[in-house]
Amino acid sequence: MALFLYDTFPAGFLWGAGSAAYQAEGGWRQGGKGASVWDTFAHRAAPAGARQPQPLPSAPAGGDVASDSYNNLFRDTEGLRRLGVSHYRFSLSWARLLPNGTKWVQLCAFINKRIDVFGYTVWSLMDGFEWHRGYSIRRGLFYVDFQSHDKKFLPKSSALFYQKLIERNGFPKAAHFTEYLPSFHQAS
Repeated sequence: MALFLYDTFPAGFLWGAGSAAYQAEGGWRQGGKGASVWDTFAHRAAPAGARQPQPLPSAPAGGDVASDSYNNLFRDTEGLRRLGVSHYRFSLSWARLLPNGTKWVQLCAFINKRIDVFGYTVWSLMDGFEWHRGYSIRRGLFYVDFQSHDKKFLPKSSALFYQKLIERNGFPKAAHFTEYLPSFHQAS
């Protein structure tokens, strides 16, 4: 086995580099980028009574500008080439890729895959109520009429409660995607 010294590299050694979006990207208010959690924190005044930070430097500092790869992409890639970097790994700010957050992306994934996300959520929620009674009380959301040919789902009052719960807590109203859900029949 060849001895590897820390001040030499074997022939054909490939150099790589990497950067993180916050430290390199810059362009804080450019290109439609949304505010990240850190952007919001970094631009907020200290709470009343808190120890005040040192005065800011006169030149821009922090992630607003960073090393400004957003505005200097070609300069930066040329620098990597001149350094002989063969591999470069970078990250992009999620606030730049999805400036309005992920709520609708998640909804689209739900609709596209037709995964019963709400079913899994409520399953866990209802388990929490039933576990402490040893499953002797079965709450559930629907009665299923197993005697009927089409096995109708008849909503219990817990289904209506759950519907209100998800609508009041930022989830989209069922009317936006009812065509993708099984048809539920109201109990008469």
